[in-house]
Amino acid sequence: MDQFLPDDVLGQIERARLRRRRARRTHLVVAGKRRHSILELNEKGFVIEADGLPHLRGYVDIMRGDERIARRLVVFAWAEDGLAGYEFKHEGAGREIPADHVRPEHRGLLPGPGG
Repeated sequence: MDQFLPDDVLGQIERARLRRRRARRTHLVVAGKRRHSILELNEKGFVIEADGLPHLRGYVDIMRGDERIARRLVVFAWAEDGLAGYEFKHEGAGREIPADHVRPEHRGLLPGPGG
């Protein structure tokens, strides 16, 4: 469908879609003093507007109003059409261990510096 519409019409459609998403927002991500509205949130991560924002990194707080509902370690996943997606890196106790976590049975297999 995009091939049949002029670029200015596609831009207006995208801006209208973002306005609708902003109107429904109820969650924020807080990193230090920076606060960003979350456009989409699920168990694997979230999406925020990316225009002119530096990428988030490390631990962030997920807020619903003034209530903190989670503290999560996030990594940048993608950027597209003025949006940025982040994935939760650390799930916490009782969940599957992240793939880059050093499992106890693998510790010490590679020598350290000078050894």
